[in-house]
Amino acid sequence: MAFTNKEKNFLIAFVVVLVFVLWSILLYNYPPTEIVALIGVENGYLLTFLSALLGGTSVLFPFPYYLVVFTLGAGGLNPFLLGIASGIGLVLGDSTTYYLGYKGREIISGRIVGIFNKIHSWASQKPKWVMPTLLFFYGAFFPAPNDVIVIPLGLARYPYMKVVIPLVLGNIVFSTIVAFAGIYGWEWILSLT
Repeated sequence: MAFTNKEKNFLIAFVVVLVFVLWSILLYNYPPTEIVALIGVENGYLLTFLSALLGGTSVLFPFPYYLVVFTLGAGGLNPFLLGIASGIGLVLGDSTTYYLGYKGREIISGRIVGIFNKIHSWASQKPKWVMPTLLFFYGAFFPAPNDVIVIPLGLARYPYMKVVIPLVLGNIVFSTIVAFAGIYGWEWILSLT
């Protein structure tokens, strides 16, 4: 049974909303410190890595990994280590989508290939610091899936390492910010009750 694009988009939105609702119920019943005590510190970093890996493949499995980072940050785990664990998980997941974009070029039409050749040419003509800077800031401060830029860069055959290194550094910054938001945001939420 094949789904239409509208049905797929609805299903993805439904899954994301369902995860948010279930996570909210979990946090209502168990404070973050109890969650960390239950899973353990080492397992918390592993859970962060795995959830970010899953979140990094959002084309295949939409998962809001930042809920885990926020919760475990609020539960007392080191925000810098959470940032590193999730940044590495994200980049591995994004590598999957980069590969899909890279290989996807073989099945797209000649006109579209021309568009991606222009993207590659444009990116290659910029000073060497422009693309890494843009990718870093995208990963660090733009809360959207990396697939939005990773797949087109894969299709454009932009070099993998030139995509991954600045993006992973940006993702580490973003995830560290989310972990700190968990620490201070959870305290603020508790002060409201």
